[in-house]
Amino acid sequence: MAAGILFALSFIATPVKFLAANVPTAELLAVGRVTFRASLLVELILLAVLLILARRRMRYALCVVATILALQWLALMPLLDARTLATMAGNAPPPSFLHLYWIIADLLRLALYLILATLSFREALRLE
Repeated sequence: MAAGILFALSFIATPVKFLAANVPTAELLAVGRVTFRASLLVELILLAVLLILARRRMRYALCVVATILALQWLALMPLLDARTLATMAGNAPPPSFLHLYWIIADLLRLALYLILATLSFREALRLE
């Protein structure tokens, strides 16, 4: 479920919203800010549930996911948010690699979620 939410938000909804015709960029960015904060809350809840339910070795991978998520939100998001606010105010910030770093971190989290789901599925099949 966490992988699906992450994929849908980061790799479908976020880029596609900028294809909307006749919607000012500032409004799209405002929606994005709200959406990303809501998705953080949902992912934190799902991570907490997964950590409670996971077996010991899977908890390590979930802790890696949580660490990546924390780095994104504590290190990258303030910088990206400042760029967003500047853009919304009509000031074009200079090019940066911050979005690329965010995408790489999202891809790492997605890969870990998918690996964990695969391992959990295989383990469930063995127990049957």
